[in-house]
Amino acid sequence: MSKEHWMRDLPPELRDLSIVNLAMPGSHNTMTYGINSNSKLAPDADTAIRRWHRFFPFFVRRWSKNQSSNILEQLHLGVRYFDLRIAQHEGKFYYCHSVFAMEVFEPLMELLQFLDTHPEEVVVLDLQHFYDMTISHHQQLHKELLQFFDQRLYATTDGPLLECSLTNCAELQRQVVLICRRCPIGLPAQFWPSYAWPTPWPNTASIKKLQSFLANSLLSRQPQQGYVSQCLLTPTGRYIALRLFFTLKRTAKRVDRKLKPWIAEQLPGPFDNGQKPRVNVFLADFVNLKEGQFCDWVIKLNTKLEWDECELEEKEEC
Repeated sequence: MSKEHWMRDLPPELRDLSIVNLAMPGSHNTMTYGINSNSKLAPDADTAIRRWHRFFPFFVRRWSKNQSSNILEQLHLGVRYFDLRIAQHEGKFYYCHSVFAMEVFEPLMELLQFLDTHPEEVVVLDLQHFYDMTISHHQQLHKELLQFFDQRLYATTDGPLLECSLTNCAELQRQVVLICRRCPIGLPAQFWPSYAWPTPWPNTASIKKLQSFLANSLLSRQPQQGYVSQCLLTPTGRYIALRLFFTLKRTAKRVDRKLKPWIAEQLPGPFDNGQKPRVNVFLADFVNLKEGQFCDWVIKLNTKLEWDECELEEKEEC
């Protein structure tokens, strides 16, 4: 299966499942690959980061980057869920993570080109956080996003998320699910609210605590929701101070190595109330490590659904 076309290449019975019932790779702070030596402090930087930046701006920029592959490279690796933070600066919108990255619509143009040439792929854009934005700025951003994606957006009026299958999306010519969190104004019908796709934050620098959190928080998932398992560590100031000359990439390598067995034993697919919840999106830093091995692990989980179908058919024949 080509990771570039992995959704297209799924068997028909899996394409008929909702995307909330598929295993999908996601990239944490997707657009931070745009952080460079000219990146300035962003409004989401806390007091400690601002203090560090005064004396060690280079290290702040290094530790603010969660990805090194651009959006096209991520798409070709199989990433279909994108985690975004947006800040307003002088009337324009930028991606950020303590420092500014690029303007919002620059990489989205590349995304649009990918979708044009990959009509059977569907992506989820999760607008996680907003900074330095007034009501007017939110209204402006909504308007620009609606104009930009136009008819590609799978809207709440198209049906519930449980009906958002690859088959239905192809028929409706929809390719983008847009989630908008922490917004102070009402959402247009084309945007999905936060509760539609929970993404619990582990907020730990400990692998052991992360594994425990991932297992326990998954139990809260509801059948009609999407769900994000954040397979990543959140370094504390002390953690960074002891590893000042490293980057998050080193941390991501350790997370990948430790979480591989847990990921491999997970099962996507539909489930009912009272049944053990199943997985959906797996979020990671530096998704390009070892040629995208994290994406390989996640996409491969969908083959378990093919086995389920085979077992069901065998039972029916009996």
